[in-house]
Amino acid sequence: MVYTVGRGVKQSEYAIIKSGNRDYFMDRHVKDLNFETNTRINPSRYAFVFSGGLSFGHSHVSAKCDLAISMQQHFNRSDFNQANVKALKQGLVVSIPLEFMANYINVNEALQGRSVVYDASGNLVAGRKLEGYADKLNHDSWVYLNAQFPKEQEKDAGFLGLDLVAITGLDKEGKLVIKRIPLETCLEEDCWADLESLNSQGFPTKKSPIKIYEPGKSIYFLYPRENFVAGFNAGSDGAGLNCGRYPQYSNSTLGVFPVARSATQKS
Repeated sequence: MVYTVGRGVKQSEYAIIKSGNRDYFMDRHVKDLNFETNTRINPSRYAFVFSGGLSFGHSHVSAKCDLAISMQQHFNRSDFNQANVKALKQGLVVSIPLEFMANYINVNEALQGRSVVYDASGNLVAGRKLEGYADKLNHDSWVYLNAQFPKEQEKDAGFLGLDLVAITGLDKEGKLVIKRIPLETCLEEDCWADLESLNSQGFPTKKSPIKIYEPGKSIYFLYPRENFVAGFNAGSDGAGLNCGRYPQYSNSTLGVFPVARSATQKS
């Protein structure tokens, strides 16, 4: 007796990723996707951010798709405030550390076959396009992140005596609208950091056992300083999450990765 013990699958139909001891077949296009924003973007140049990661069930994989980050740097030659204003005037917002780091980790996991990247049209980012995007993040990026570290407003509320401020909009007079919360506990020294230890604000809480740069796993972390801002930089010799950057600085290669939010998502 001959039994059917397998099936033929065209390589173009699915991407296969591994989670634990299970393999999952991932669609190359997200069906029935309805990602509408309040601004016009080229969806093929934006990647969905899975801030909560992929959710692996027994027979399916799900993800929240209400935020997409540009795969290209924008607004180079701008200082921190200028870049934020330019993004907001285009209906975008500069990515906060949590969003950027979630995407950075996800892209590297996708490169290793443990996750996927979809663009804002719902198409799988794979092959050379994924490799090129990962190389940009891992070795050729220099950006501000949407995070400032002013002195705390409420005594003993913020870690290191600091608050975390993100720019969320412009008021009718064109002034910056901000969201301010106490800074959560994170590493308080400059060191190699474990990216599996990120807190809910996107900052690492544990040192890395790996004392070298390993994309998606370890990064050099410069802890938050009062009145400075956050940034990410990656070059040939490694990458860093820098929370001690001067907000007034501008450079022809320094920009931001803006994000587009779903029209139904609140800032």
